[in-house]
Amino acid sequence: MTPLSTRSPLNGDVASITDLIGDARIVAIGENNHHIREFGELRVRLLQRLVEDHGFTVLGFESGFAEGDLVQQWLSGGPGTVADVAREGFTFTLGDSVEAHDMLTWMRSHGGVRYAGLDLPSSSGSPQPALRIVRSFVEEVDPEVLPLVDAAIIASEPYSGVSNAVAPGRYAAMSAAERDAATAALTTLLAHLRSLSPVYRQRSEPARYAIAEHHAVGALRVDAYMRELSAMMSGTAPSLQGSSRDTYMASTVKLLRQLYGEGEKIVVMVHNGHLQRVPFAALPTMTFPSAGTHLAAEFGDDYFALGLTAGTGTTTGLEPDESERLGFRVYAQELEPPVEGSVEAALAAADPCVVDLRQDRAKGLTGSSSMRHAHMFTKVDVVQAFDALVYLPTMSVSAHVPAAK
Repeated sequence: MTPLSTRSPLNGDVASITDLIGDARIVAIGENNHHIREFGELRVRLLQRLVEDHGFTVLGFESGFAEGDLVQQWLSGGPGTVADVAREGFTFTLGDSVEAHDMLTWMRSHGGVRYAGLDLPSSSGSPQPALRIVRSFVEEVDPEVLPLVDAAIIASEPYSGVSNAVAPGRYAAMSAAERDAATAALTTLLAHLRSLSPVYRQRSEPARYAIAEHHAVGALRVDAYMRELSAMMSGTAPSLQGSSRDTYMASTVKLLRQLYGEGEKIVVMVHNGHLQRVPFAALPTMTFPSAGTHLAAEFGDDYFALGLTAGTGTTTGLEPDESERLGFRVYAQELEPPVEGSVEAALAAADPCVVDLRQDRAKGLTGSSSMRHAHMFTKVDVVQAFDALVYLPTMSVSAHVPAAK
C-alpha cells in the first residue's frame, strides 16, 4: 500500500487543490456522503476558485436533468427565493442545505456560471418529468407523434414515484407484461426521435432537439434502473451490473460539451462513488461502471477526479418514511472508526490535506484497499480510482439534517 506521501496542507486555502488540476477541462469534485457541511463548504470554495481563476463556466450537479431548468432560470434572474428553487430544482433533497443555498446565491450574484442537473428525473423514481418535456417538444415539431409520447407516459405511470425510495415497490407490484409494455413504449419513443433526428433538427434549433432526445434517454434510463434494482433485490443481478444512473450522468456531461463547446470547462459535483475512474463496488459481490469510468475512458487526462473524505465525526443515513416529501428521511449518525486498510486509516494522523495520487499511479503503486461510503467502507484501490484526494480529520452533517431517532 502506498504511504500517500505526496500530500499538501490545505491551511484554509484551496490553491493546493486547484494547482493539481492543470489543463483538465472536466473537474469532478466528490464527497463520501451527501448533506455533509465540510464537504459542501469546500465545494463552494473550489467552485469559486475554478470559476474566477481557471475559467470554468458550467456546473453539473448530481440532481435531475429535468429539474435543472428551474435552477438555471433562477440563476438568470428568475423569481423566487433560493430556498424555493433549491427545494424544487434539486432532487434527493440535495438542495436543502445551507451550503447549497450559499453556492446558488454566489452563482446568481456572480453571473456567467451555467447550471445543469446530471441525473435521472424525479430522484430517479419517475420518467414523467422528462416525458412532459419531450411532449412539449413533440407537440411543437411533430404533433402526429403525440400518441407515442402519451403511450410512454401511460405505460410508465404505474411505477412512477417521487423518488427511488418509492418507485421500486410500485415496480415490483407490476406484472411482467406491464413492465415489458412500459419498456417497449419508452424504447419506441426514443427510437422514433432518433430516426427522425435530421427532420427534427431542421424544424427546431439543433440544441433543443438534442436536449429533448436526452430527456427521452433519461426516461428510458429510469425504466432500466427499475429493472436493475429489481435484479439486485432479487439476487439475480450479474456481478458486473449496469448502472443506468451513472451512464446517464456521464452522457449529460458529454451533452454539455456538445451544447457549450468542446473547449468549455465544466465542474462536476457528484458522490465519490459516481466520479471515481474505476467501477464502483456497491456490494462485495457486485460492481458497476461509475460515471467516472465512462468519463475517464472518453476524456482521459482531460478528466480530473477529486475525492473528498474524512476520518471521524458524523454522517447521514436514510430510512423509508412515507410522511416525508420524497418517501425517505435523512438523519445524522455517528461514524465508526476507520477500518484497517482504508485510506482514512492511512491518513488518520494527518492534518487537513490534499493527496496527489497520479504520481503513485504512474509508478504502478497500489493504494488503500477501501474508502468511506456513507457509514460503510467500500472496496476500492484509491490510487487507481482518483487523481487526488482531500482528507479532513472530521466531518459533520449539515444543519438541516435532524438527529437520529
